[in-house]
Amino acid sequence: MKKSDNIGKFYYFFPQAVAMVGVTENIMPAAWHTAISAEPPLYGVLISPKRFTYELLEKSDGFTVNFLFHKDAGIIAKTGGVSGRDINKFTEFKIKFSPGEKINGPILDNAYAAYECEKFAVHKLGDHFLFVGKIVLIYFKEEILVSDQLIDVGKVRPALYFGKDRYLTTDPDSLVVLTRK
Repeated sequence: MKKSDNIGKFYYFFPQAVAMVGVTENIMPAAWHTAISAEPPLYGVLISPKRFTYELLEKSDGFTVNFLFHKDAGIIAKTGGVSGRDINKFTEFKIKFSPGEKINGPILDNAYAAYECEKFAVHKLGDHFLFVGKIVLIYFKEEILVSDQLIDVGKVRPALYFGKDRYLTTDPDSLVVLTRK
């Protein structure tokens, strides 16, 4: 294996599911996001202070996290290529949404799952800020589930980001279910 101290953007952890982070009436794709805790249910998104979404998150009590199908990769790329400072992304790209019930953020109509998150903590980590949200409400399309909260890989082809505007999805034939003994 080759070694290098030229770290660059270290895209080696991709592919990664894309999260569409919503605040008020703005949406931004984020590849840097993660579950943090089961109890309380915490989810984190990493946002650069250069982004309009960062400004909105600073002032907001919460945010939404939406997960889209691979067929929506074009919308993901388009919304990531412009700033909400300059345009209304929902109008410009004809994105349909409903307002969150508990949080002032959008729940995208075409999402297969979404979270409403109450702002729990904010941490500066290098050149990004980690916004941690307590999940207060989840949305999901019932037809995508195999069982309680387990997604059917035959029904969901998530948008996976591979860096530099490259997207792919899963192959359900590659699913292997293993037992730990």
